[in-house]
Amino acid sequence: MAVLLGTLLGLPFWLLGLLRVIRISGYWRAVHYVRRGRVLIVANHPSLIETFLIPLVFWPWAMFRLRMFPWSLPDKNLFKGFTPEHHERLRCIRVGRDDTLESRKLNWSAMKRVMEHFERQQCFVAHLEGGRTSKQAEHVSVGPNKMGKIKNAQILKAAWKKGAWIMPLHVKMTDDMRRDLPGFGESLRRLLLSPRCWPIRLEFRHPYRIVGQRFDEETEKRRLELAILTPEMPA
Repeated sequence: MAVLLGTLLGLPFWLLGLLRVIRISGYWRAVHYVRRGRVLIVANHPSLIETFLIPLVFWPWAMFRLRMFPWSLPDKNLFKGFTPEHHERLRCIRVGRDDTLESRKLNWSAMKRVMEHFERQQCFVAHLEGGRTSKQAEHVSVGPNKMGKIKNAQILKAAWKKGAWIMPLHVKMTDDMRRDLPGFGESLRRLLLSPRCWPIRLEFRHPYRIVGQRFDEETEKRRLELAILTPEMPA
């Protein structure tokens, strides 16, 4: 089901890539690591790009190796009408982004499943809580690049425990695309019909592993923010 939906969405996604509406840097690096498995792709979070859309980057390869269709961690409110079975078929594991008992239980269960999937060499795409480019009171910036300060990084701890690679992804949009904090529908309309909103850039950074006997959450959150926001020097 995930591959079928990926095909339906992947064809127009790749057409936008051929038309240079969506531009991807670090593509072959990302393909190489995802093919090997056990990779966590972490991105900043502008309005349009949700975690279940980023795996479309790897759609052609996932047709032949399902591991190259990364699992995603969407917000529990994104697909309210879906059952847990639907989420499983779409390779989604729901998480909660508020501080409620329901979200804490959901996140505990999600992290347990993430580690189980890492054991099977699976890959993930995630936005971390607080990392929205807009809507956050506290921001961190590197030059013109800006995102909200990451508040919760439990999935980084799961990656550390399982020796997974962490690949920062910077999603960069034009000011016209971000204007007025559009919802998904309006963002999609701008993407398809408004040249002033082009291009959207997906910049895959160099991956790294968290090593050491102790996991320092604050240090790793700041490290990831800088890795996402810092532009790579041309070769």
